[in-house]
Amino acid sequence: MKRSRLVRRILGLVLILTIGAGLAYVYFALPIGTGYTAKYLCSSVFLIGRGEAETVEEDIRPGSVLFTLISSSVDRQNRTVTARALGLFHERSAVYRPDLGCTLAIETDIRTLREQAPTVAAGFAGDRDSPWPRGDAVDVSGLPPEVERHALNGALEYAFAEPEGGRRQTRAVVVVHRGRIVAERYAEGIGPATPLLGWSMAKTVVGVLTGMMVEEGLLELHQPVPLPLWQTEDDPRGTITINDMLQMSSGLDFSEVYGPFADATDMLYGSRSMAGFAANKRLRHEPGSVFQYSSGTTNILMKVLQERTGGDTASMHRYITDRLYRPLGLTTAVFEPDASGVPVGSSYLYASARDWARIGLFMLNDGVVDGLRLLPAGWIAYMTTPAPDSRGTYGAHVWLNAADPKEALPGDRVYESLPRSMYYMRGHNAQMVAVLPDHDVVVVRLGVTHREDDWDKEMFLAMVLESFGASVGGAADPFTRSAAR
Repeated sequence: MKRSRLVRRILGLVLILTIGAGLAYVYFALPIGTGYTAKYLCSSVFLIGRGEAETVEEDIRPGSVLFTLISSSVDRQNRTVTARALGLFHERSAVYRPDLGCTLAIETDIRTLREQAPTVAAGFAGDRDSPWPRGDAVDVSGLPPEVERHALNGALEYAFAEPEGGRRQTRAVVVVHRGRIVAERYAEGIGPATPLLGWSMAKTVVGVLTGMMVEEGLLELHQPVPLPLWQTEDDPRGTITINDMLQMSSGLDFSEVYGPFADATDMLYGSRSMAGFAANKRLRHEPGSVFQYSSGTTNILMKVLQERTGGDTASMHRYITDRLYRPLGLTTAVFEPDASGVPVGSSYLYASARDWARIGLFMLNDGVVDGLRLLPAGWIAYMTTPAPDSRGTYGAHVWLNAADPKEALPGDRVYESLPRSMYYMRGHNAQMVAVLPDHDVVVVRLGVTHREDDWDKEMFLAMVLESFGASVGGAADPFTRSAAR
């Protein structure tokens, strides 16, 4: 009997400790949730122009059960959003500033963040009457004879169809063939000028900006990263080069995990300086030896780029406007900074589907726009060359369709029914800009897809290529699968 009571007491104690640990885990995880909610909702309401309720129900809450514990309030007059856990704890606020978008007030306040903004020059207005890509005049009525309209419409129908029991939530699709838009479609409430979040597609744009600075002589590809924190005699991080950063082989001990107590989320939703957070990580591997995808790496690189422009928010904004937005005709793009004033290169670039397509077309054209070379000759070839140890799937801040990431057999492709030469930007929630140089095609898909099974990018891209008469069959022909996927 005594032994039975002892066992019950032990089990009771274990249960209490388990419940306590669970509650503690939830409590300390909630600041990530309030930070995410405040930042995402602020950008959705004030930058995109979506409603608060639909953003919470369609975009935020499906991401995690923790978001059901978070409440939010939108102050439209002051253009701020505040989120709290259980209405009481872990308050986080974000503020919207014209041309800068939204920023979380981490280790600072709203007033200080507002004071960053007045020195920032207005963005690029653009030419709306000229034909795309220089302007925004688009005519898809007269397609080239090689384009099969019915098949292309079928690809768009697939993109916007909702699978049974799923949430594909495609918001925008643009298809470019031979330098012109041949198809586009938008969800209700979204249009050609609506800026949408690319998440990690921003990384590729950082790779492009780095190339521009190399072309101008502001950086050298194989120079050590000019970060004062690392430039001490006994710091092994001082040997990390710009090339190592671009190829995601810095060797820094940064965990690309999204969840409570993880580097990526602590950086994005708990740090004033995201570059500072990542730069303080110790060296885990010899630089250049191990491929490790890292948002922290990109944010460090963006800090370096900003220092080369003059070091402050306004100077970086001017550089991006003058070197990227204006030459490419990007009228909707907004690169949101963190609280330290550095654009969040890993994650926070908003742009319309047409503007994302302009970036893809710029890369397809080898960094030349209107006859003007903005990137070093061969820079796109460099970006699309497989990085060491990446199994052929990654270049310099861009994804490649070169090898199977699990088997890594020579000659294999990630998507076997698509060309091996394809390279692409990709981001959370199934964002994609695919460049298919063999077919002179750029495809943009933007949305908020929470489950991987609700979107099949391989099938969609294969359907698009089929509409151009391209032969895309292979060992994993997507047309053998159900289009309802």
